[in-house]
Amino acid sequence: MTATESEDLHDRAAIHDVLMRYFNAADRGQKDVVRSCFTDDVWAQYEGRPAVRGVDALIAQIALFDNLATGACRTSTHFAGNLVFKELARDHAETENNVFAFLVNAQGTTVAARSLRYLDRLRRVQGQWKIFARLHTLDWSCEMPCALARAFAQKVHAFPTDWPTA
Repeated sequence: MTATESEDLHDRAAIHDVLMRYFNAADRGQKDVVRSCFTDDVWAQYEGRPAVRGVDALIAQIALFDNLATGACRTSTHFAGNLVFKELARDHAETENNVFAFLVNAQGTTVAARSLRYLDRLRRVQGQWKIFARLHTLDWSCEMPCALARAFAQKVHAFPTDWPTA
């Protein structure tokens, strides 16, 4: 493997990590972690909303944060797949990512399922990959009854403290 091929693999993994960190943090309502995925001057447009510029405007526009905080959305899960690198250069990249989002209503009785596409342009900022342009599109959505196998109060995000660590 050449040095260039090795760098490309490292960059692909780092970009993948940024995208997955975004989805994981969005589902947990972690605004600070989501913020860290974007440049300060990000341009973004999410389906059905006006385009915004700047990370503060973007964070304010992401409805999932308010819906999770108020309980309007009981829980959400974003599942990403089919990540395509449309361009990968030394300091910039362009990706397209197909994502399923599942949003459970406040009562836990229905789940909205959405097929989304995220078109992202990323650039390296002080050695870190960050999203500087995002276009979020909705391909389709549906709502269906929700039968949950686990009580919401038991949702697990970490190992118990008494489990082995190494």
